[in-house]
Amino acid sequence: MKDFSFKARVIYFGAIAIISLSFLALQLTAVMQGSNGGGSITLVILWSIMALFGLAGIGYALKRRNRQKN
Repeated sequence: MKDFSFKARVIYFGAIAIISLSFLALQLTAVMQGSNGGGSITLVILWSIMALFGLAGIGYALKRRNRQKN
C-alpha cells in the first residue's frame, strides 16, 4: 500500500466499501424478509466486516495524507 498514491488508496478502499455496503443491504433485506438461517446471518456479519474494512482504509488514507503534509 505504501506505493499507492492517495487517489489510488481512496478509489481502492472506496470501491471495497461501496460494493460491501451494497451486498450488506441486499443481505439485510433478505434477513428481514424471513431468511433467518445461520448462513444468512453469517453473511450479514461478513459483509459488515468488509464494509468496515473499506471505511477504515479510507480513514487510513486520509490519516497518511495529513501526516505527509506536515
